Amino acid sequence: MIQQIFFFAGIVTGGVSVLLLCRAFYRAKLRAQQQLFDTRQQDADRHAAELEKLRIAQGEQLKLEIKALSEKIFEEKSVKLNAANKEQLAALIDPFKEKLQEFKKSVDESRGKNIELHTALRTELARMMTETGKLGNEAKMLTTALRGEQKTQGDWGEMILDDLLSRSGLKNGVHYECQKTMRGADGVLLKNETDNLLRPDVIVHYPDGRDVVIDSKVSLTNYVVYMNEENEEKRAEALKNHLKSVRAHVDELAKKNYAAFVPETGRESCGFTVMFIPNEGSFQLAMIHDPGLWVSAFKQKILIVSPVNLMALLQLIEIAWTREDQSRNQQEILKTGAQLLERLYAFYEEFDAIGRQLDQARNAFDNAAHRLKEGERTRSVVSAGEKLKKLGVKMSKEKALPKNLELPGSEEN
Repeated sequence: MIQQIFFFAGIVTGGVSVLLLCRAFYRAKLRAQQQLFDTRQQDADRHAAELEKLRIAQGEQLKLEIKALSEKIFEEKSVKLNAANKEQLAALIDPFKEKLQEFKKSVDESRGKNIELHTALRTELARMMTETGKLGNEAKMLTTALRGEQKTQGDWGEMILDDLLSRSGLKNGVHYECQKTMRGADGVLLKNETDNLLRPDVIVHYPDGRDVVIDSKVSLTNYVVYMNEENEEKRAEALKNHLKSVRAHVDELAKKNYAAFVPETGRESCGFTVMFIPNEGSFQLAMIHDPGLWVSAFKQKILIVSPVNLMALLQLIEIAWTREDQSRNQQEILKTGAQLLERLYAFYEEFDAIGRQLDQARNAFDNAAHRLKEGERTRSVVSAGEKLKKLGVKMSKEKALPKNLELPGSEEN
C-alpha cells in the first residue's frame, strides 16, 4: 500500500516536474519571441522613421524643383506676355496717340474760336443790354399808355389778335377777314337794333360754311393796379373793378349779338361769339376770382378765351381747313384722272383709225403698183416704157427704174 502510495507520489512528482519544465520552456520561448518581436518592431520603427525622413527630403526636393520649374515657366511666359502686351498696347496706344493729337489740335482750334466767340458774345450781350434797356423803357411807356387810354388798349388788343391769326396758319382774306363791316346776302350793310353798323374785329370762316366772330376786349387798367399795388384794401378794390370790367365787356358783346346776324350774310352761324382777352394774366385773374363768369358768359352765347385758348381754337380751324383742302385735292385728282383716262381711250380710238387708214392706203398703193408693174404683159406701163427704150427712145437724162418696179429678167437684159 505504502509502495503504491510512493509510486503514485513519484508519478505525481514527475508529472509536476515535467509540467514545470514545460512551463519554463514555453516562458523562455515566449520571451525569445517577444524579444524578436521587439527587435523587429524597433527595426520597423527605424525604417519608418528613415522612410519619413526620406519622404520629407524628397518632398522638399520636389518643392524646390517645382518652384524652379514654375519660376522658369513664369519667366518664359512673362517674356512672351510682355512682348504680346507691347504689341497689343502699341496697337491700342498708337491710334489713341493719333486721336489725342487730333483732339489737341481741335482743342487749340476751339480755343481760338472760343476766344472769337467770347468776344462776339460780349459785344452781343452789350448790344442786348442796350436793347433791353430800350425795350424796358418802351414797355414802361406802353404800360403807361395802356393804363391811360382806352383807345390805345383797344388797338393793342387788336394787334395781339392779328399776330395770333397770322401765326395760326390761316390766310387773311381766305380763312378770315379783319375789320369788315357785315353785309347781307344782297350786299346791304347790316345794322343792329340801335342802328349801328356791325363791324367785328375778326370773322373766321369754317370750311363747312359756318362763321364765328372774334372780338377783342381789353380789361387792363385795374389789373395793372392790382398787380402793382401793395395795399391790400386797394388791391381788393382793383380786383373788384377788374371783374366788373370783364363782366361789362361780356354784356356789351352779348347785346351786339353778332352770331344772330351771320345767317343774313349767306353763311351759317356757330351760335356764339368769341370774346378775346389778349392778356393771359388778366384772363386768369378773372377766371380764378369769379368762377361763375365763364358759365354766365356762355349762357349769353359768349365764349371767353385767352391767347392760349384762342391759339388752340385757331389751330383746330386750321386743321379743319387742311383736311378740307386735302379732300378737295383728292376729288380734283380723281376728276383729273377720269379725264385723262377718257382722253387716253379717245386717243386709242383715233390711233386705231389712223392704223386702219394706213392699211387702206397701203392696199391702194399695192394695187396701183401691181397694175403699174404686173398687169398683162402687153398692158403693163413698165413693160411699155422698157419697150420704148429698146426701140431707141432716149430721155434727156438717163434714169433707172426703182428696184421694186424692175421687171423679172430686166437686169439680165
